[in-house]
Amino acid sequence: MNGKTKKISKLVCLRINTRRQILADFFLSAVFCALSFALFTILFCAFAPLSSYAGAGESGLQFLRIVQSPKSVAMGETGVGFYGDLSSSLALNPASLSLMRYNEFSFIYNMWVEDISIQQISFSHPTQKSGAFAGSLSMLSVKPFAAYDNSGGPAGQVQSSDLALQIAYSKKLWGQWNDNRYGIFAGGGLKYAREKLDTVKADTLLYDTGILYMKKFHESRLGVGASFMNLGDGLKFDKDKDTSPAIYRLGANYQIMFYGDYLSFSADLKKNSDGKKIMPSYGAEFMLKKIVALRLGYAPIRDIGNGLRFGIGFNLKNLKIDYAIASYAKFDYAHRIGISYSFGKPIEITPHLKPAEEKARWKVKRAKTLIKDELYYQAILELNEALKIDPKTPHALELMKIIGDKVELGK
Repeated sequence: MNGKTKKISKLVCLRINTRRQILADFFLSAVFCALSFALFTILFCAFAPLSSYAGAGESGLQFLRIVQSPKSVAMGETGVGFYGDLSSSLALNPASLSLMRYNEFSFIYNMWVEDISIQQISFSHPTQKSGAFAGSLSMLSVKPFAAYDNSGGPAGQVQSSDLALQIAYSKKLWGQWNDNRYGIFAGGGLKYAREKLDTVKADTLLYDTGILYMKKFHESRLGVGASFMNLGDGLKFDKDKDTSPAIYRLGANYQIMFYGDYLSFSADLKKNSDGKKIMPSYGAEFMLKKIVALRLGYAPIRDIGNGLRFGIGFNLKNLKIDYAIASYAKFDYAHRIGISYSFGKPIEITPHLKPAEEKARWKVKRAKTLIKDELYYQAILELNEALKIDPKTPHALELMKIIGDKVELGK
């Protein structure tokens, strides 16, 4: 066999092994996705039926259930299992805020139905070690409408409006220290909500909580999440009390590389606290050259209307523009447009170590091998050197304690 034939043979073997790796990776991803989704479904079904500290009846503050994010809406109002954008994190799962890299301002204008419009302004501030912080202000306004007295006579115009002020926090709980994109993330939030009808108004405090698990496979990644939003006491107008608009969500997202570009699929389950049905939704996004995002979603069952959702997004360096259109049956179409601006120094998603820190970690790794071989004295020397180089070296002190316990037991 000549040299050229050997090279061709090696290339063929490499391609076969690569394809096998891709197929194995896809199979593992599918199995892991199924198991993760099954686990979260069990938790979802266990906790979703719980009431949110209020009696039976219709919920107030229904506008809190309206998802503002154009990206999420275009993808069928999915987004519990991944980070979509700032607005979707605040609306669907606060745990995903930990995946943000930049400080960000966002503004969304929602031309909803029946002369109703909603505006939202939000801000986020991720940190390298202390988690991510975010807040938003949402306002719903209704075009003044005619009022009538008990006799049916005109009584002027009535004005109605809603307002919500929200703060949220998220932090990574578990995962690789050198890759902040994967692991287990948890988040929570508190919101003040007020509803006003003419001269009568009521307000309340609500809270949100969520969890997200992100896992990387060969050239793909999986996200599974669950959230419980708008929990707490409902509104009280005079003697009448509404329940809170609590909503329970479970979702998954799977992202792959498709001819060099990102293609992602997502599916969510949603249940309202005052509803009996669990409502599914589905979405997909194709990111072309990391600049143009094409989105499609389908929501088979909805509170108002049903059907397809479409959207498009543009990433122009630090500026993002997103648009979505959704049908609400006889109420016609709702349009959402969002503009966000990122600024500041980015958070390191794959932090690098200084040479001294790398050396200290190498010595800890060496000490673990010595402990397995029961060479405790040599292991202690390695750990001492590691602590001299970097007193904050992970696991060094824990390993010393383990050695101490083993030595005591051996006496």
